[in-house]
Amino acid sequence: MKAEKILSEIEAMHYWDARVLKFDSSFFGDEITLVFEDTEFNVKLSFTGCSSFSFVTSADDRIKPLRELTRPQIPYFLQDIEVTDVQSEGHSLLSCKILMPPLNAEILCTSISIEKI
Repeated sequence: MKAEKILSEIEAMHYWDARVLKFDSSFFGDEITLVFEDTEFNVKLSFTGCSSFSFVTSADDRIKPLRELTRPQIPYFLQDIEVTDVQSEGHSLLSCKILMPPLNAEILCTSISIEKI
């Protein structure tokens, strides 16, 4: 139920094909932040209480250091975000799958917040 509400809020922002500007991990993976462009503002998704995080990309994607890319060169555009409620070790958690080819991520966390910045 919680996942449906969060996903509904995210989908209301029409994120499809939005450029991802930032995808960071803090506090030993406890917090993950994803920022993407919207037409009038940027959107920040904050994942907290993260117990699992994985991302997959090709080796070719990492040949040139990403920190050297200018904003127009960033190759990541959101294609799909899925949020589902899951039970793990007796806890109610959220599973989030993010497709932004050539990078795909999966996050297991306790909460997801959405902020316009």
